[in-house]
Amino acid sequence: MKLNVKISFSYGRQKVLRDVEITAEKGELLAVIGPNGAGKSTLLKCMVGILKPAGYVKLDGKDILKMKPGERAKKITYVPQSSLPEFAFTIEEFVEMGAYKTRGNIESALKIVGLWERKSEPITNLSGGEYQLALIARALAQGSDVILLDEPTSHLDINHALRIMELLKELRESRIVIAVLHDLNLALRYSDRIVLLHRGEKRWEGKPKELTPAILEEIYGVKAKILDVNGELTLIASI
Repeated sequence: MKLNVKISFSYGRQKVLRDVEITAEKGELLAVIGPNGAGKSTLLKCMVGILKPAGYVKLDGKDILKMKPGERAKKITYVPQSSLPEFAFTIEEFVEMGAYKTRGNIESALKIVGLWERKSEPITNLSGGEYQLALIARALAQGSDVILLDEPTSHLDINHALRIMELLKELRESRIVIAVLHDLNLALRYSDRIVLLHRGEKRWEGKPKELTPAILEEIYGVKAKILDVNGELTLIASI
């Protein structure tokens, strides 16, 4: 299973993405990084069809963007940046909302994220990290081949952030997983490949071990060091 993307997007005359090309395959976790305003969230919204870009998003040669919404939902799903729910749906009802077009497996999705035993609780009972797991479960219930996540670890404590990243590593074995990550250390530690965006353009792509301090210093405007600590890459940055 392979995804090929080439996208440009503008708000009026303002160009937000300029011929951004990425590829992703089942079995890898692709991290999208870059400074604020680089176009990371816009890229995901274009890929899933929320925004209408120029270009294509091809899964095994078929352009997802040309599919009807119901058909597209079986191919690709999007987990937005989380905000706490306003209505006290049960956890099961909340996850079921992700499966209404595709008849996905709600029980399986909740068991994967560890919330099946709590399915009858109000969604408002969950902590921020648990709610993020519920959002991922709702995406899994959709049963799509590609899952896009926009900063899935933002505002989470380190325990929940690591739990989310470990889950994404497991999910990549059966689908294509692409995550926008603000935390560069998580991107270095967990991703198989990294795409770096800056000002709407792809500026770098490669494996975490190939990322150099020089490119980070150029894009982020900081002094950077990348160290190998017990076999894991760690970024140290300063102004």
